[in-house]
Amino acid sequence: TLFVEDIGFPQELLTTYNLRVTAIEQTDASLLLPERPKYSHKGDYGHVLVVAGSRGKTGAALLCAKACMRTGSGMVTLGVPETIADVFQKRITEEMVLPLPDKGDGTLSDKAAEPILEFLGRRGDVLAAGPGLSLTEDIARLFRKLLTVVTAPMVLDADAINAVAGDIGILKKTKAPVILTPHTGEMARLLQKPGTGIRKSKVQEAMTEIEKDRITTAMAFARKTETYLVLKGVPTIIAEPEGRSYINTTGNPGMATAGSGDVLTGMIASLVGQGLSPVEASVLGTYLHGLAGDTAAKEKGMHSVIASDIIRKIPSSFQLVRSRMKA
Repeated sequence: TLFVEDIGFPQELLTTYNLRVTAIEQTDASLLLPERPKYSHKGDYGHVLVVAGSRGKTGAALLCAKACMRTGSGMVTLGVPETIADVFQKRITEEMVLPLPDKGDGTLSDKAAEPILEFLGRRGDVLAAGPGLSLTEDIARLFRKLLTVVTAPMVLDADAINAVAGDIGILKKTKAPVILTPHTGEMARLLQKPGTGIRKSKVQEAMTEIEKDRITTAMAFARKTETYLVLKGVPTIIAEPEGRSYINTTGNPGMATAGSGDVLTGMIASLVGQGLSPVEASVLGTYLHGLAGDTAAKEKGMHSVIASDIIRKIPSSFQLVRSRMKA
């Protein structure tokens, strides 16, 4: 297919990839749960910096940060545009706020790179970025710079992904592991050829091709870019650079709602901050996310699930998975 050929997926793997695919079951998830030693403190469970939000899109950042906390992070700081920082300050309790330089319109300036790097170097263990950012030239420049200099693991979603669309070569220049969590549309934009622009017709064509074989697409991209990919959809596929992939077995159509992906980003980032490897965090985070959505759908009905319902069911998801450990 067009996109597989373009990103150089080896022909021999096209016929053997099914041998490297694992369906994620409850037993697998239970083995990945991070430990909570009796003698420990908040510093032992990671400090996530969430760079997200813009004017009119504050909810995405808040959902991501709250999901981090509910998944077990010791500390979470929201890095947000300084002109709307008060909006966040009024709505949070457990999280902290880091005002970042913006353009005066509620969107980040590329000058935000310096304080982000300073924070990560001094306090942060992992960077989660993208939810609700909006996409401007400044934000594109900001993330193209951050990708090449940040030394902490990164979980990128939404507009942090769109910022590198058409230039995936930059992903091989990173100094730390990168996890990308695109839906099919964002994946299609990522796969556009450099210099051609992001044309709607080409994106739609790529989306159709992606849905024909989500596993091959995810494996090809992860191998080519040396990143960890969580390709959201039905089913969600997790792929790692070494050529293995995992199919998530939880989740339901009720989770097709605004903010659901922001919650997943926060959950995966939280698990990375707690010491799980990128693939472990992606597998467990995706499984718990879908399980929380399944529990919410049983209670609310699929038509009525919203993203905050998924966050509320994260604790019961941990309990369900943990029960397998005791069985």
